[in-house]
Amino acid sequence: LCNGDTLILTIQNGLGAGERIQAASDSPNILLGVAAGFGASMQGPGHAHHNKMQLIKVGEMKGGLTDRVEMVARVWRDAGFNVQANADINQLIWDKFVCNVAFSAPCTVFNRTIGELMSDPHAWGIAKRCAEEAYEAGCARGIQFTFEEIVPYVTAFGENMPHARPSMLLDHIDHRKSEIDAINGMVPVVAREVGTQAPYNEVVSEIVRSRELEF
Repeated sequence: LCNGDTLILTIQNGLGAGERIQAASDSPNILLGVAAGFGASMQGPGHAHHNKMQLIKVGEMKGGLTDRVEMVARVWRDAGFNVQANADINQLIWDKFVCNVAFSAPCTVFNRTIGELMSDPHAWGIAKRCAEEAYEAGCARGIQFTFEEIVPYVTAFGENMPHARPSMLLDHIDHRKSEIDAINGMVPVVAREVGTQAPYNEVVSEIVRSRELEF
């Protein structure tokens, strides 16, 4: 059980993890993290394969660079990880979120690696629209992205790990339910809140959910 001083650090794909934990625990000590360039899959018991393992970033849910965030980052660095403490972790979560939106459900729907998806102009066109919808919703919410053009940004992200399969696709390959509601499925939710549209994400999310009825 957690006491009043216990820190909770959640590092997950998508949006809403901190809010869900807060609703369940009512804790003021929730920190958010994001893994940048961290494509990974399980090859077997105790055997994790990393396509990339570049950087872990941590921060406060409501922003600001605090002593406890710096302490958590130091613990991770002492364990051998490349870790940064960040004042605006939500900006970084959204930076990754739009990339996950571009590749997670589209790669799953078309059963493609990231590179295979990008080589198919039809599938890639759908993926880019998914990313654009997420970017539009984020801008309307007031997220200060670290980039100005979404398509070059997600293209560069994908080109960095062409042989990777998103975790959502790996879940479907193993007949497991995925994190669709936290990734592509969150785009229509945010879009409704801020007054934008997300039809591409609505469709790919429903396809993924429909397939998961068979699991």
